[in-house]
Amino acid sequence: MIPVLLQNEAFTLDESTISSGIISEKELMDNAGKAIAQFIVENIKDPFNQEYIVLAGPGNNGGDAIISHYYLLDYGINSELILFNKQQKESWIFKNYTIQTNSISFYDGKNELNPEYWYLDGIFGVGLKRSIDGNYEEIINRLIDCSNIISIDIPSGIYCDNGMVAGTNINAVYTLTMGYPKVGHFFNDGLDSSGEVHVLDIGFNDISDPHSFLQLFDHEDVCGTLPVYLENTNKYTRGKLVSIAGSKGYTGASILANQAAIKTGVGIAKVIIPESLNGIFETILTEAITIPIQEHDSGTFTTENSSDILKETQWADAVIFGPGLKIDGNSKEWMAQVLRKLDKPLVLDASGFLPLIENTLKISELPTETVLTPHYGEFSRIFNIELKQIIEDPISTIKGIIPILEGRVLILKGATNIIINSDGGIWLMNHGTSALATAGTGDVLTGMLGSLLAQGEQLDDAVLLAIYLHGECVHQYNKLISGDGLTASDLNTMIPHALNEMNHVH
Repeated sequence: MIPVLLQNEAFTLDESTISSGIISEKELMDNAGKAIAQFIVENIKDPFNQEYIVLAGPGNNGGDAIISHYYLLDYGINSELILFNKQQKESWIFKNYTIQTNSISFYDGKNELNPEYWYLDGIFGVGLKRSIDGNYEEIINRLIDCSNIISIDIPSGIYCDNGMVAGTNINAVYTLTMGYPKVGHFFNDGLDSSGEVHVLDIGFNDISDPHSFLQLFDHEDVCGTLPVYLENTNKYTRGKLVSIAGSKGYTGASILANQAAIKTGVGIAKVIIPESLNGIFETILTEAITIPIQEHDSGTFTTENSSDILKETQWADAVIFGPGLKIDGNSKEWMAQVLRKLDKPLVLDASGFLPLIENTLKISELPTETVLTPHYGEFSRIFNIELKQIIEDPISTIKGIIPILEGRVLILKGATNIIINSDGGIWLMNHGTSALATAGTGDVLTGMLGSLLAQGEQLDDAVLLAIYLHGECVHQYNKLISGDGLTASDLNTMIPHALNEMNHVH
């Protein structure tokens, strides 16, 4: 787990480290400048035959950039420093570091910005709170066609707490962040603009209570944690899963979820379906057991089916509810009736959110062991929060609904998944790629979650494993087949390869 910092947390860490007396502010900045210069020497191809321009803004981020320029020159790198005002030359840095005068210039709008050069972006850091204008806006816009940019801490023009743009922004190929990653690296334009994020150790104090911060999960946190079975086991002890999913015109969602569940290792799966759809499911889901229920409305369920559905769920170790269910005037009633009486670990997704959205059911009436998996639009409707607010302030928005969940787990699905765990902590995971932005991939995740819950994984563990497995399937597809053309069905074929990778400790 890696702590991910908001703006105020980054400032607090800075201040607490300095006030501890272990290291001074000047030493921290020296460490930062040196680490940045070393990264360039060690990671940029043929660094001594490249041209570098260091862009130093007026704050501490700019100070790190100036010191980096000093070390680049010291290492024999061809580096030029551009400042933005005369006052910057009065900084203590120029008294402590002897920097060649002919390597320094001031931005006047006429400076040559060759697209072939490398640029070190120290214009603005995590402290940015305003829109960018003047010379700063001009130079950032002039750098749009420059592909070789390294940003310090966060690309200039990206807000630390949400990844939104302050009017204009740098697009970096590398972002070198001090101590810990920042929230803005993972959301909105910050996700696309940060490039490869590298964390540099510059001597900050260790965070005393890392669990009080957002947590980013990676391979080390999930590898080797998948279910393990004794030799003396059978299909029933490997977990029993029931899905209430699929309707006329939407059978694919249920099929994808159940195929994913079976591939993820559940011992036996049953799918409750309207009787008229039984032929489709029996033909495609050869490893699952179909439970056809006579419908009173062709291709879907009604309140008359609620008791029969609930009776079938008693057999299960876990239940999937929602993918591909028909939404009409009667749907919220029968769904609420079933969900209110379920007493099994539950994965709630897609159409299954209808009774919550329509206020026919409260979250407090769901089973305590429930995982809700909304995307941003569904989250907006469930909690009656404007979509714009969620996008612009995802972390604060998520924090606001934690008390409502009362220990239930929620995954806010996006390019970076935000997870509220059963203790009310917030986790981040961004192991997937944009290839997951296609129809049906969410149904696959639901199947994985249901499978792991049925196999006895605890709620929080099941969520982490499923989300990581989901993303790893994309990477396996890219490695074994292609970088293009991924479909939801392809994810299911990649599950065995992804499971094998997750059990491998690098």
